[in-house]
Amino acid sequence: MKRFLLFTFALNLFFATEIFAQCPGCAINNAYTSPGIYPNPLPDGIQGQPYDQDITFVMFTDTSGLTVNYFKILTVNNLPFGLNWQCNNSGIGCQYDPAVSIYGCVKVCGTPLQTGTFTVAVDVLANLQLVGDQYSTIDIVVTILPASGGNSGFTYSPLGGCDSASIDFSALITSPSNPVTYSWNFGNGNSGTLMNETQSYTSPGDYEVTLQTEIHGFLLTDITVNSVNNNWCGDVEEPNLFGCQGDPDLVVVITDAGGNTLYTSTELTDQNSGSWNGLNIALNNPPFSITVWDIDVISANDNLGSFAFNGNSTGSFPFSGAGGTSGSLNIGTIIISTFNDTALIQISTSPLVPVISVSPNDTMCFGDSLLLSISNPNGNSVQWYQNGSQIGNASTDQITINSSGSYTAALINTTGCMAISDSVIITVQPALPNINFQISNDTLKCFLTQYNLQWCINGLPISGAINSNYSYAQTGDYYLIATDEFGCSRSSDTFHLNFNLIVDVDGEARINIYPLPVQNIMNVELTNWLPGIITISIIDITGKKLISKEIEFGNSYSKKRFLIGTDELTNGIYLLKIQSGENLINRKIIIQK
Repeated sequence: MKRFLLFTFALNLFFATEIFAQCPGCAINNAYTSPGIYPNPLPDGIQGQPYDQDITFVMFTDTSGLTVNYFKILTVNNLPFGLNWQCNNSGIGCQYDPAVSIYGCVKVCGTPLQTGTFTVAVDVLANLQLVGDQYSTIDIVVTILPASGGNSGFTYSPLGGCDSASIDFSALITSPSNPVTYSWNFGNGNSGTLMNETQSYTSPGDYEVTLQTEIHGFLLTDITVNSVNNNWCGDVEEPNLFGCQGDPDLVVVITDAGGNTLYTSTELTDQNSGSWNGLNIALNNPPFSITVWDIDVISANDNLGSFAFNGNSTGSFPFSGAGGTSGSLNIGTIIISTFNDTALIQISTSPLVPVISVSPNDTMCFGDSLLLSISNPNGNSVQWYQNGSQIGNASTDQITINSSGSYTAALINTTGCMAISDSVIITVQPALPNINFQISNDTLKCFLTQYNLQWCINGLPISGAINSNYSYAQTGDYYLIATDEFGCSRSSDTFHLNFNLIVDVDGEARINIYPLPVQNIMNVELTNWLPGIITISIIDITGKKLISKEIEFGNSYSKKRFLIGTDELTNGIYLLKIQSGENLINRKIIIQK
């Protein structure tokens, strides 16, 4: 399979560069001196409203006695969608030297579209003296609250919703002394009369919510005097001659807490009782008092009794006392102020749930990659997740991956509504073992039995060469490809094999080298070589001759075996050079101890 590691790295580098250009200008707070990240948790944000927060981090200079050579911020994952980040030295890849300064900073900014509490994962690298690179993850918590709305008459939260929502409403206008009534119309067919209401909106749309708030004043509507005492008896106007002569002339007076007269009734002449109706006297400054008088022309007016009342509730309220004076008051209400307020509740439609397509399939070979893609016809924002965590910079309609896991994709529209796909499980098959084979005379031998095999020469498969053994008959670069049941393949090293051996009229010259790979001693066996001096050399990949040995082959068509020690050679690939006169044979050998 094709490999895309270099391409993926370049793609990630491109997106990392892009995101680093979005939140410049963080400021360090030098008030912090202990190693750590400040503040943590971050201040709350509000959905749909700009967010801008500087984060100061204080680095330690050593740990367990080991000097910290440098720190580096690798990634910041799981930020609420719509927020980005940038360190104060992004030009050098967010790398810091605590020997120069223990301080660094990151700015988080943007407009968050998601609500909830998020644990932001900051992946960092610390390079320590002697130990090297050490990786860790630091968690930072941030909460994005739902946006709320309102006007002078009421507030509501959240501001809206996706597909459906439950909205809390609270009226704002109250009065400490007057009755207040509320009349809600929630735009969804429901109404209400409480100060605090909760409504459900079950489908997308725009809903106009109205509230009429009425402040009511108390009114004194009726006064009745049922009886009076005898304080009126004995005046010039009503002499006491063998008993009280005549009756009092009744008048009632209403005053407020400041002594101000709110009402003086008409006079009821020669009456011991009476009533005054349809008064509608506004009661604005409690408490109040009612005084019953006998009005005289010549003598002083007679106070027949004074009674206090609060006037802050409706109903009929009796009064009595003062030696026999009694009566009642009727109190009602009247609307003195009316307020009408309106708001628009918007329930938005979420994107269609994306469906992930996998190419070529959900299983890939070790070291390979595959493509995940979704359909996004409305151009919504995209975020990919692996095992529930955001994949950094994975915000396009398709991504290339090379590791196992559970993958999901989220679409987020401009109103902050999100739709998350079902997960797809991607499996990476383990790497095949090293593929080796032995060379024995003109036969290539492989001892792997659980794979499909294919012998190749000069970069091309050899037709029909699919067995564990292959007898080669031409000079070339040979290698073996093994493929498992999932189609994952691995190839052996390539060996140059020279088939042009010396042959005379009566027999075939042969060479056999074993074991392969060579360990500490290499066995070389020559058969049917013409008489003469044969030079055998071992040469490294730079062309340097490391071992050279001459062998005299005395008799034709005989066999000669000798040993070459390889203790001083390191593991690797070498060239074995065998020369007799003008004839030359080269073979690659592997030394593996």
